[in-house]
Amino acid sequence: MAQRWLTGMMFTAACVALALGAPNCAPAPIKKPLKTGPIASGPESLEATRRALEGAWTLTSAEIVDDQGAHRPVKASGRLTYDAFGNMTVHGTVEDASLREKLVLEYQGRIVIDTTRHQFYPADLESAKPIDPDEIVRIAPDKVRHYELTATTLAVTYADKAGKTTAVVRWKR
Repeated sequence: MAQRWLTGMMFTAACVALALGAPNCAPAPIKKPLKTGPIASGPESLEATRRALEGAWTLTSAEIVDDQGAHRPVKASGRLTYDAFGNMTVHGTVEDASLREKLVLEYQGRIVIDTTRHQFYPADLESAKPIDPDEIVRIAPDKVRHYELTATTLAVTYADKAGKTTAVVRWKR
């Protein structure tokens, strides 16, 4: 019995010593700072552009641009929404059936915004990479979409691979 008592006392002493020594086993602070860059938050930053684009927009005008550069108004109506997660939805109708293939106002999905070039384009949700322009003909991803954004207006200019303007669409909050 004395041996059991002695073993119990040694176990208790070991537990007390361990408990008293525990504060000395706390993890040390990181000695060097993590390498991070400043988060861009100015007026031309991605975050500022996404916040400015967020919300609902109504189509105010649409134009097709011919090979000579002449702008031709197109009767159309539509709605564009952009959310905080990078999703854009465009539902629109072009009244002239002969122009529906030249100006498509239907899209639902994520977009990638390039604030340096003032462009956006569709993104593939599964791979988080830009969509190959040859994969989706309907939304004309081969057209570069240049944007001009103010607090109340959004102008989107479509250009072909050669950089020639093919359409201009204007939206208003």
